[in-house]
Amino acid sequence: MPNTGKRIFAAINYLRTFPVFLCALCSRQKHLIKADIARWNEIDQISFGFFESLNWYLTYKKEFRNLFLHRLKKPSQTFISKVHFVIARILWKPMESLYIYTDDIGGGLYIQHGFATIITARKIGENCRIYQQVTIGYKDGATPVLEDNVSVTCGAKVLGNLTMHSNSIAAAGAVVLKDVPENAIVGGVPAKVIRYKDEAEISFQG
Repeated sequence: MPNTGKRIFAAINYLRTFPVFLCALCSRQKHLIKADIARWNEIDQISFGFFESLNWYLTYKKEFRNLFLHRLKKPSQTFISKVHFVIARILWKPMESLYIYTDDIGGGLYIQHGFATIITARKIGENCRIYQQVTIGYKDGATPVLEDNVSVTCGAKVLGNLTMHSNSIAAAGAVVLKDVPENAIVGGVPAKVIRYKDEAEISFQG
């Protein structure tokens, strides 16, 4: 649980967060925003309610701001969603070096640090985890698919027409250019299977 000092400092932002909270409640992506917050709370071991959690992550996690803004604006691109996006962006400045260009992202995406990261996939499943200095993007005009519970760790690149299947991991610095089997951990340049997760690892992640 965060210390009292940090909670008091975060509380100073309640007025700034409240209009954004209303935007989230009215958004078509509310269920995804709630899933994201639940996942971040689980990983960061925080047990706040929806409003306080939203305020906490907007205050202390710039990478969350980018994901939240993306949720408000995408994929509907309606006038109202754009208004919500503009309000939130004025009140909460996003991280400048994190770029999210994927329309179809399942709930529970956790972005670890997110510095110098580009996320351009055809689809990202539920409860995925993406670290800093990651590139998920184009090769020969195509982009990847990440299924549920996939992790792309620091400095990895996932490029082209491929699928990282459920529960797989791209190790630090890996360059993934072909399909990754379910439960596999891949590493190297180009990436190859290092090993498969054991049952304990799969159960823990699930």
